[in-house]
Amino acid sequence: MKAFVFPGQGAQFPGMGKELYNENPQAKELFEQANQILGFRITDIMFEGTAEELKQTNVTQPAVFLHSVILA
Repeated sequence: MKAFVFPGQGAQFPGMGKELYNENPQAKELFEQANQILGFRITDIMFEGTAEELKQTNVTQPAVFLHSVILA
């Protein structure tokens, strides 16, 4: 049995996932799929946004989940 434990709100930070996006084609594809699904470019906020922008729940929750899943 496998269990995945994800960090909660508060684990986000500006720039999270940017290196993955730039260096891993599979990660980039998943980030771009998330942008389409969410209807906004979460990558812009994750990579270049402010800490305040990342604190918004509608950004934080998918950002932390997305980053965690791609790392897994």
